Amino acid sequence: MDENDPAATANTFQHTSNQHSSYIGAITAGGRSIVYQMTSFYLRTPLKLFRPARFDYLHYLRVILTGEDGSNRQHSAFKSPSRFWNPKYIYYLENSSIGLLTKALNKYGWRVIPDRVLPPLIANSATGVVLYTTYLTALNHLSDQEASSQIHSPLDVARAGFIAGTAQAIASAPIDAIYTRSSVNELLSSAKKHNNLWLYGLEKLKDIGLIGCFGGFGLSLAKECFGFAAYFTTFELIKGQVCNRVIDLIKQYRELKHMIRHSKIATIFQDDNPDDNNSHKVSFMSQREERWLHKLFLFTGGVSAALLLQTIQYPFLKLQKIHLSRLEAFDMYTKASSSAPTHIAPQYSTSKAELWTRIKLRPSNQRLFYIYYNSYLDTFHHVYFLHKNTGSLCRWLYKGFTRNTLAIIPGTTAGLLLLEYMRNSLSDDLGTRNEKLLT
Repeated sequence: MDENDPAATANTFQHTSNQHSSYIGAITAGGRSIVYQMTSFYLRTPLKLFRPARFDYLHYLRVILTGEDGSNRQHSAFKSPSRFWNPKYIYYLENSSIGLLTKALNKYGWRVIPDRVLPPLIANSATGVVLYTTYLTALNHLSDQEASSQIHSPLDVARAGFIAGTAQAIASAPIDAIYTRSSVNELLSSAKKHNNLWLYGLEKLKDIGLIGCFGGFGLSLAKECFGFAAYFTTFELIKGQVCNRVIDLIKQYRELKHMIRHSKIATIFQDDNPDDNNSHKVSFMSQREERWLHKLFLFTGGVSAALLLQTIQYPFLKLQKIHLSRLEAFDMYTKASSSAPTHIAPQYSTSKAELWTRIKLRPSNQRLFYIYYNSYLDTFHHVYFLHKNTGSLCRWLYKGFTRNTLAIIPGTTAGLLLLEYMRNSLSDDLGTRNEKLLT
């Protein structure tokens, strides 16, 4: 390849940029998952109330260990003669992330990590890789490729975030179907039947089916698309345009003070020589101050974006729980009807009132699609029923929002900060390498 060929140089630079986008996405997803697990335990009282951004990698271990030790828990209360040691402290330590892993390692050995811990952890990282890699790749294509500035248009960022949310919703749909439709009894029975979660996941996917994996996909798609469009837009806007605007205002204010201080009227009352004041170039903001302001707005943008993401996605999570509970009931019905010796034809309702409260069945190939369509109507009717009974739908949708948000924000903020750090570091390397290729 001719190093002086501009087209070949541009193709090499574009290929290297796409490789680094995947690299940044993988590191960011892993860092986000690790930081979340390290910071979420401080609010787990009890532990079951909080989950990671998508999948709790200790949920299976917690169910197995609690189910096996539940019969002995009531009779094995910690007895300590010391009045300064409360038995509940032992309970919190045993049910923390480190306590659960230690208990599982002592009981099952090191085999428990690849069999029962790594599957949900890999699923967490995989969905994060899809999200961040798609976002960086889409942003590179939507933005001006010749622009050297790191500030992107809010419209381009919103579109890239929307595309990234769509990709994550599609990639995580089968894993969501397994995670949300796995009851405690199923997990306990699967522990006796399967030695690892890989086999359990494959069997669960066969039971749910391809169409069942995307049941409720409309709510998940809306949650991910609008949530991450606002997520990335808020972050890029605060750490980019808002930060630069504040820096410009500070510089203009200091410049105005300097001009007033060294005006002709002010020099009348000063003993200094005007030539001495204008002999050197004035800097209205040092590099250190500018770097600290960038770091401050970077952190503020990360926290604000994580808070806005939770504000948008939390009501959708409540709706998804209602919707998926109805789909799970339908799965139980179809499984029971398929194993029944006789087939009973379903009774069709002709009442308009019952149209909203029943998921009607149709024969042949239209049956599944019709059921999943009517499940949305049934979910919205149930939400309307809750609104009439509670009197405040917004209060019900955001119940427990503060507690959940305080557990989620550290991980999501850390993911954005790590993304920005890796992007800036690799952008400098790409710029240096591009200059060497051009010269």
